[in-house]
Amino acid sequence: MPEYLVSFCISYLIGSIPTAYLVVKKTSNVDIRTVGSGNVGGRNALEVTGKKRIGVAVVAIDILKGIIAVILATMLFHENVLTVGAAMVGSVTGHCYPAWLKFKGGRGLATAAGVFLVTCWIWVGVWLLLYFIASKTVKNVHVATVIALIVTPLLALIVPNETFARLIPEYFFPDQYIIAGVLPMIVCITRHVEPLKELYEAKTK
Repeated sequence: MPEYLVSFCISYLIGSIPTAYLVVKKTSNVDIRTVGSGNVGGRNALEVTGKKRIGVAVVAIDILKGIIAVILATMLFHENVLTVGAAMVGSVTGHCYPAWLKFKGGRGLATAAGVFLVTCWIWVGVWLLLYFIASKTVKNVHVATVIALIVTPLLALIVPNETFARLIPEYFFPDQYIIAGVLPMIVCITRHVEPLKELYEAKTK
């Protein structure tokens, strides 16, 4: 099996650890998929349990999943672009579509943040800034999130290569990193399609 597929599979398994499901089940004996928004993530964990520490813990662990997946890929495969890129998308895919929960997971944002914190921390900063601006304008978390996910890599395209190269791991070329960064963001966007569809249907009734 090619190394990048091995990296993807390992990272998928790391990302697929259903943090919110396990924590909420353990602390409240509730299946998080059946309450609140049904999303297996930190925001819903907070809303379901009413405990800020639970929400923070879930988000922190989900971020850590992305960090661990990328670092492990870097260590195992000697800073290879394909294997690290596979780890980036694999960990987010695992979080969003975990086999253990019949492929119904979270929205992937925290795990994606972990991926970018360890490879290009400024990507996270730009992403959060865009989300903040968009949320003030559109007043909907899903719309604001998708806007931020789409615009962040577009902004990266206009940054001079010399500047961008200083912000990313040295084994990546800027265009390679943008591709690697877009893939996990696309996975995140797929988990927002359903709520966006519901929002559209509600507005057109």
